[in-house]
Amino acid sequence: MSDLGARDHQMFPVLNAEQLQTAMRFASGPARVFAPGEQVYAIGEHGVAAWLVLEGTIDVVRRDGLSHEAPITTHGPGQLTGEVNQLAGRPTIAGGTAGPQGCTALPFDPAHLRALMVGSADVGEIVMRALILRRVGLIEQGSGGTVIVGLPDSPDVVRLQGFLTRSGYPNIV
Repeated sequence: MSDLGARDHQMFPVLNAEQLQTAMRFASGPARVFAPGEQVYAIGEHGVAAWLVLEGTIDVVRRDGLSHEAPITTHGPGQLTGEVNQLAGRPTIAGGTAGPQGCTALPFDPAHLRALMVGSADVGEIVMRALILRRVGLIEQGSGGTVIVGLPDSPDVVRLQGFLTRSGYPNIV
């Protein structure tokens, strides 16, 4: 298992002023203001936008196969929510709510997020690395994925778990 804790600065980067200005050009819509505690995106939604926080915070949580929620991180100004699923419009495996003071954030739907990756190499590299590392972290934790019921040493369970892990799907036995 890799030590992702040492890479928190890459998993949750803060864009500087110049990078923010570049990223803002690729937003899929105007900034939106969220009230404190308002849901920004829900676990399992398809085609969810990634959100670039301009003011306030977004609290991100994961859910295991038994519906227990656990905090992942809190995104502040200059940080982008999301993981690799946002690029393909697949269901999210994390959810986000506006922090205690609410937040203002810019949306990046899947097409605009991909455009950011292609249109700005420096910002795209930072964001892509973050999205990939977040996904790896969620897979390693078995977060938000399939619950495999069976004996952990059973050949069928091991085979199924190996398939899901190789395919990039979080799972837990």
